[in-house]
Amino acid sequence: MEDDDLDYDITFPSPSPVQEEENDEDDDITLDDFVIEGDRKEPVIILIGWAGCEDRYLAKYSQIYEKRGCITIRYIPPKDIAYFQPHLVRPLARKVLDLISDYNLEENPILFHIFSNNGCLLYSEITDILHSSEGQSYSKYQVKGTVIDSAPGKRRVLQAAKAYMITSGRSGITGYFVFFSVVVALLFGRLYSFVLSLIGKKNAGKQHHVYEAIKDDKSRWPQLFLYSKADQIIFHYDIEEIIEYRQKVLNVPMSSVCWNNSDHVSHLRLNRESYITQCRYFLEQCMKRDTAAENA
Repeated sequence: MEDDDLDYDITFPSPSPVQEEENDEDDDITLDDFVIEGDRKEPVIILIGWAGCEDRYLAKYSQIYEKRGCITIRYIPPKDIAYFQPHLVRPLARKVLDLISDYNLEENPILFHIFSNNGCLLYSEITDILHSSEGQSYSKYQVKGTVIDSAPGKRRVLQAAKAYMITSGRSGITGYFVFFSVVVALLFGRLYSFVLSLIGKKNAGKQHHVYEAIKDDKSRWPQLFLYSKADQIIFHYDIEEIIEYRQKVLNVPMSSVCWNNSDHVSHLRLNRESYITQCRYFLEQCMKRDTAAENA
């Protein structure tokens, strides 16, 4: 579906529960264990893809939730915007948020599942909107938690250029040309942002502060971080620093899983059973937390 220039996909649950595939060796949680009862609204899972992601890949993640009777919305931010036109991210964030009211889902519990720094950039704008004066337009929204896969990472030009080269699909001499071109563009962008900050331009250089935005995010709903020591794009110790800070300093309910074998945004493929189990358990706990709060 398209909403102006927003290319997204939304899936509503089937009238009857979807049967698990025979080869879906995922977890011990059955549909009977899930927390959609009576008049409770189905959870809405908003999945925000990584740079270079394709919808057919993101759909594998949405199926984790669709098999639990959830509504899913999939969206992949254009990577060129994240790298070179970050001022366009906030309008995209508003459009993603507006999808909830467009489909009359304001009373449904909402969870985010985001990937890499590309997803974190859009997500950080979404949470900034929700916790600013603009958030009054979305005051009925019921966000219950966030899953963060392979992110966030600190500002490193070479790592960012490497990620862009990989997602461009270029290799050999062409790949190196893309790599060095992105390095030059990012360094120039930093210099330009620094000059703007000196003359008092608001939000100058904001594109370089994804890590800080996630670290100091004003939301206090639970978070689940999924990452790996084998990730060559986003380093595990960056993520662990955020987990410790948000848990100990900001008192945010945190959980995490760190694997040793999976590369960037490859954790589902190489650790399928534990990945699916963690996502569904986190969803279940967020729903139980919501029920407990209502009954308190």
